[in-house]
Formats: sequence, C-alpha cells, structure tokens
Amino acid sequence: MKKIILFLFLLIAVKATAQNNIAADTIAKPAITGFGKDDGAKTEVKIGTAGGSISSADGVVTLIFPEDALSKKTTISIQPVENMAPNGNGKGYKMEPSGILFNKPATIIFNYANEDTTNNAQVLMGIAMQDENGKWYKLNKTVTDTVKKTITGSINHFSVYINFSTDKIVPKYTRLKVGGSIRLKVVHVDYKNSDEIVSLIGVEIIQVKMWSVNGIEKGNSTVGFISASTNNTAIFQAPEKVPAQNPVAISVQPIFNSAFVKRYGNFFMVSNILIYDNAYKVTMVHSSKDPGGGGYYGDITYKDTGSFIVSVTGTEARVIEKENKNTHSFITYKGQCKVVELQPGTGSIHVLGVSGTRVIPPATTDGNAWVEIFFKRAPTIYPLLQFTCPHLNGKGTFTDNTAQARALVAMVPALPISVKFELKDEEQTILQVGNEGDESFIKFTLKKLKDD
Repeated sequence: MKKIILFLFLLIAVKATAQNNIAADTIAKPAITGFGKDDGAKTEVKIGTAGGSISSADGVVTLIFPEDALSKKTTISIQPVENMAPNGNGKGYKMEPSGILFNKPATIIFNYANEDTTNNAQVLMGIAMQDENGKWYKLNKTVTDTVKKTITGSINHFSVYINFSTDKIVPKYTRLKVGGSIRLKVVHVDYKNSDEIVSLIGVEIIQVKMWSVNGIEKGNSTVGFISASTNNTAIFQAPEKVPAQNPVAISVQPIFNSAFVKRYGNFFMVSNILIYDNAYKVTMVHSSKDPGGGGYYGDITYKDTGSFIVSVTGTEARVIEKENKNTHSFITYKGQCKVVELQPGTGSIHVLGVSGTRVIPPATTDGNAWVEIFFKRAPTIYPLLQFTCPHLNGKGTFTDNTAQARALVAMVPALPISVKFELKDEEQTILQVGNEGDESFIKFTLKKLKDD
C-alpha cells in the first residue's frame, strides 16, 4: 500500500518554493473568515471512557476516541457546515460539545474519495481547523493514504475541521457558453510554522509552467484555446461549437522545487469546464413524511433533491451533467425517540443514466420545439434508521429500525422516470404533485442555462 507522509521539512520546502514564485503584486491576507452555515444531517453518539467512534452522516469524516480519552460518557456530534476556509475542499464539519479537552488525542480521518483525485495533486491536501475567532490553522502532522483516499490526523479538542489543498486551480469546475472566455489561476495557501498546527495566512498566486486543453498544449479551435496572461493566470477561450469531449479539461503544471518533483514527480492540476450552447437545467425535489417509520417514532420527513443539464443542438439532446443528493442529508426528526442513521440512502431522486432522448419539432411555424428524455430505472433507497424509544409502560427502552420499510420502498423506482418540456427562455414548472409541506410533494422546474 502506497502511503504518503507529509513530513514537515517537505511542506516547508514546497512553501518556500511557492513564496519565491509568488506574483509581485499579490498580498497574502490573514485567513480569518466567517463561520459556515449548517449544511446536512447532524449525527450524535454517546461515547464513554471505553472509547468509541462516530462518523458524519455522509461518511466523509470519522472521529476515533481511544480508551480514557474522555473522562465520562459524553454525547459527541458532527454537524456538516459550509466550508469557509481558503482552498477548502467539500464541506466543513463542526464537532461538539465545544470547550472540552481530551485526556488523549482523538484520531480524525477525512475520506476524500468523492473529490477529484485523478492526478497526484492529492498529496497537497491537508486538514485545517477554525478557532472561535474565525482564524484557520493547519494540522501539521497528517498522513495521506492515496490508496484508501484518506487523510489522518490527531486532535485534542473540538472545532470546525475541513479538508483543504495548499495549492489549487481556480475555478475547479464551471460552465461556459460557446465562444465565451474565462480567467483561471493557481492559488497557494501560505502558513507559519508551529509545533502541532500552522497558522494559515491567506491565498496567493504561484507560478506555473504550462497550460493545456484536453492534453493539447495551448489548445486548438475544436476544444478551445488557453493562453498565459498576467500574474501567472491564463485566459481560456471556449470553442464556437460544443466539443465531443465535454467538459473540457484545463490542465496546468505548477512549478515546485526539485526535491518535491523527485519525490512526487511532475503533476498537473485540472479544471473541468462544461461548454454549452442551448442548454437547460432541470431541478427536482421530492419530500415525503414518514414512509413506513410509524407515528410512534415521531415526525420523520425525508427530502431529496437532484438536477441534470440538457444540451440541445439541432435534433440532438444530451444530458451533459447530473447531480444526485442522498436523502440522508435532509432528514428532519421530531419525537421522544433517539435516532441514529445506520446506512445512508441514494434517495427518491436519482439520475442513474439515460435510456433515450428525442427532440420534437415545433407544431407551428412560430412555436417551440420540445424535448423528451427517458431515464434508466434506479430504486428508491431511504436511509436505514435505528430508533431507541421509551416503552409505553415507562420502564426502560427498546430499539427498532426501518429495515423492512426501507426494503419495501426500494421496490418503487426513483425519480425521474421521464421528463418532457418545451424549449423556451422563461423559467417553467414542468411537474408538480401536491404542495410543499404535504405528506408527499414533487416539483420539477426548468431554467435556461446561463454562465456561472
């Protein structure tokens, strides 16, 4: 198993090289930000002196407490929040209760498998924490496992913790209309050294060696052109037609010192840019109350969202982007029972793939064309929840879970099964069943795409 240990001396070498290559007119500012808003389901577990573990609802971060790390049984929670850190990746995670210190360090593990790790820029990832004043610090001693896709560190107290990259291409992903242009840059997070954590200073631009589009240095008229600009940034000019390979991959090779290159090799950072002409975004939401959980457990509401983008060129329609949100991120629960999510669910909205599309010509000379899309069938899978509830006689508690209801719901196909909409500029509702707050609510909306 290949493991990459980010030793302090190597990180200092990378830092020193980046400092020597920073554009003259950029200024690093202290990394002090606001605090991110809640962004997902909160998980809670009671952990005592024997130790134990807890994971976030999305499985991205795990805390492991050794024996005697805690002085007494404590309710530990992880709340996903917006990631406010410079060069942050994914969500942030607020750990509570705040203010307590551990007798022994706890292990924190970030799983970055969902991040774009197709190149070796993953060695630049680390873990940072935010203090009560909004200032960010980097954990100095971390281990990155590029096989398991994890970053591991040790912490002595609770805070907001995030995954970040010391160097990153910006934007990492965006959309751009045919013929349009956008500026890209590679930015670096500087830091000051200390024993266990390092104080993040801010974001600066570093030098780069080469820009390419889909592996073609400087690009071409088919995939678009990339040209170096001032302050070590570059301007990308989109092609006049949507390319066959879409999104296009803008790659850049940053300049690092010889020791870093010898250890990790030359590598590229990649920005994916979706090129579109006549495109539409369909946004979907489905909510349902307590499908099988039982009123005894309280009021459980499942809410799932998703979206996809359709590119229309002449008589061809293609789904060029999709986003599925797991239902477990949207559970709300009220009641006397304690609930733990044992397994997440892919939800009641899940774009698995497309089985067919067609563009229907206008019915009249002054009318609009229509698009119809048929999707591959995916099962509806709700989260597996476990409930610990008081007995009706008031003596003790009992546990139960929604496994049976989960299996029954899985026999129902997830949305969408098919959609049909008119090609027009105005935003439109193409499907609605019920109203928000009802026991079941479905709404699909359509909006013509504009530049990010």
